[in-house]
Amino acid sequence: MRMPWKRHHSLLLLLAVVLGIVGWWGASRADEDSGTPPVADARPTARPPRPAASPDEPEPTRTPDGTRAWVPGQQFRYAVDTTQQVTFVASQAGAQVPPGMRFHVQGEWRVGITGARDTGVEARAALLLTDLSVTVEGRDALEPQMRAALTTSLALPIFLTMERTGAVRTVHVEPGLDVLAQGILRSLVASTQFVVAGAPKESWESDEQDATGLYRAAYRRLGAKRFEKSKRGYTHVATSQGLQEVDASKLRLDARTRAVIDVGDDVWPELLEGDEQLGVDAGDGMPKVSHSLHVSLKLLERGRDSTLVGLLDRERSRLTAVPLASFQSAPQDPKEQYRRLLAGKRFDDLVKDLRSLPKDEKERDDARTHALEQLRALFLLEPKEAAKVPGLLHEGMEPLAASPMLGALSAASTPEALSALSKVVDDAAVGVPVRTDAVAALGMAETPSTEGIQALRDLGNDTHPELRDTAALALGNSAFQLRDDDASGADALSRELGTRYRAAKSPEDQALLLRALGNTRDPGALTTLREALASPSVPVRQAAVEALRLVPEAEADRLLASRMLEDPSPDVRKSAVFAASFRALPPLLPTLGTVLQRDTADAVRAAVVGLLGANLGALPQALPLLTWTSQHDTNPNIRQSALGFLGALASAQHP
Repeated sequence: MRMPWKRHHSLLLLLAVVLGIVGWWGASRADEDSGTPPVADARPTARPPRPAASPDEPEPTRTPDGTRAWVPGQQFRYAVDTTQQVTFVASQAGAQVPPGMRFHVQGEWRVGITGARDTGVEARAALLLTDLSVTVEGRDALEPQMRAALTTSLALPIFLTMERTGAVRTVHVEPGLDVLAQGILRSLVASTQFVVAGAPKESWESDEQDATGLYRAAYRRLGAKRFEKSKRGYTHVATSQGLQEVDASKLRLDARTRAVIDVGDDVWPELLEGDEQLGVDAGDGMPKVSHSLHVSLKLLERGRDSTLVGLLDRERSRLTAVPLASFQSAPQDPKEQYRRLLAGKRFDDLVKDLRSLPKDEKERDDARTHALEQLRALFLLEPKEAAKVPGLLHEGMEPLAASPMLGALSAASTPEALSALSKVVDDAAVGVPVRTDAVAALGMAETPSTEGIQALRDLGNDTHPELRDTAALALGNSAFQLRDDDASGADALSRELGTRYRAAKSPEDQALLLRALGNTRDPGALTTLREALASPSVPVRQAAVEALRLVPEAEADRLLASRMLEDPSPDVRKSAVFAASFRALPPLLPTLGTVLQRDTADAVRAAVVGLLGANLGALPQALPLLTWTSQHDTNPNIRQSALGFLGALASAQHP
């Protein structure tokens, strides 16, 4: 028999306040009773991630000012174990209440940085399950078919948009991802946030989100790298109408939380133990709700995955974006999401926002990020609106204000958006910084257009080096983006860049075109890169080894190994070590070991120690190499660096 609470919309809102997944439970069971196919039968599909561009220079793990390190391509692997329980107590004698529920998830939680800008940070998070249980009133609630579908859904990666403080604001999920999987994944994201503006101090506060809403968090230092986090209280709750201010006369939220977090030199969590208790009393005869959560997080390794870089930019157009603090219900039409994000604003309204950006740096960055997301939504909802951008920028706009608009065109990647970008690139009346930004945006478009590629070609002889150089690199990236849908067009672009390299007169131009070839990731470029490795010019050979970093052929490993051991320039040998950081390391380990023992340049050996140390958790074969170096290297600083990595590994294994 159906229970009245399953049809009670207000109660579903209450459940969503506690934990979005609970609202899903009532809705999905109601569907089952009514004969509607269960949510678990709708299995979303995910396209495999494609390799992405990587930065030309490595970034240090420890920042000079002690702030959190946001390094595109860096990935953190954690062991995670979390349990959540929800119980209901009737507020009136004899009233029916939902059953108690318990969710347990155990596995590996991977968080990788896909992009870091002054406006914010983007990341991908993925859960690799080892154990999953959902019980209702103590009984297993997952039928085999539902368990299989939920396991499949939980394995799909999600993407995060966050501030540089680490505060997550938006979650991007696969279209059709069921709300139970969303709830579990979003809960993991929310409960493992470590948010700090600048370097950690003795104490600080921050505004953060979770599935319940917006709350004020307080942090205090417990030790050199240990901190305690608690929630001071919720200021807003997530409802179907968006975030609404807490009205204490109608809704009582009692939050008792404590998390202890150990961080590393890069200010990334290494250990986290958190407990939360949330009580909800909405009055008016509604049942009282108690939600408890325990989460445990332990860092397994820091690593690098070059395919992460730029991944959200390429996948964004097909994903569904929702605020971390939002009411969870059945998946909506993406167009409805765009309308909600726009909140009734038109193009002129968004332009006005960009022309009146806040003076405070953090507020300005947040406003630019929000404007980019809103403009992208507008260009996807109403593609013809993109045609207004070239004329607007022709009249003049500050680069800081123009950049989100150009990024939105690239993220939308509609034919109209790409045409607008091409027109901006071609307009000599537009300032060089804005045109350069447009060139880069055109190169990042997921579906390059003929018009856009021609616009990049036309800049090959431009008198402005910023435009000319950026256009060459963007052509290489366009060749990569084309390959899935137009392999012959991608090959033609690669050959064109190879021809331009051979015709280039200066080492600087040759190096630039080699880097552009590297952006194509085309195995066919190996012949040209092999020729370049024989150049008498050090910058040319450096560019050639860096261009090898993403070429998916074993021959690229052999060429890199040869340069590490034989190139007379320590700068080239160091660049080869950098290129190796983007590749699978086992085939290169013998060469790296030889470099540690024989290379006379301290900078080269130090680069190898840094590379092996960063991958030590996942690469036990590196242990003897670092051990040898810690004992025998002639430079005491390099010996100390190797010892530091070995000590960090020992601490992680025996905390």
